Amino acid sequence: MNITPHTADHHTQLRALYLSLLTRQENFDEFKQLLALYQVEPCTCDAEPNEAAEVRCRLNERIRDWTDGCFDGLSAAQVLQWRAIVVEERLNVSLSPWKESNVY
Repeated sequence: MNITPHTADHHTQLRALYLSLLTRQENFDEFKQLLALYQVEPCTCDAEPNEAAEVRCRLNERIRDWTDGCFDGLSAAQVLQWRAIVVEERLNVSLSPWKESNVY
């Protein structure tokens, strides 16, 4: 049975992406490079600029290639989240289990 993007749930799709990024360094490198090219100022623009949309489209095409078509695609908001984590190396520290303020 072949899972198509329309029948796979989001967890299955993310798992396929994670496995692709974890098992193939070249996929991770290209993923990071494409995320770095995604330039959007979320506070100053209501719509995704054409150039950013093209980068996101290319990123989604590559992810589909890596996951054998098992991926619907990332939204603009999701790409910004991935970019913050992978490119800018920002994590939400309020959720961090090792943050000092979480110690009892």
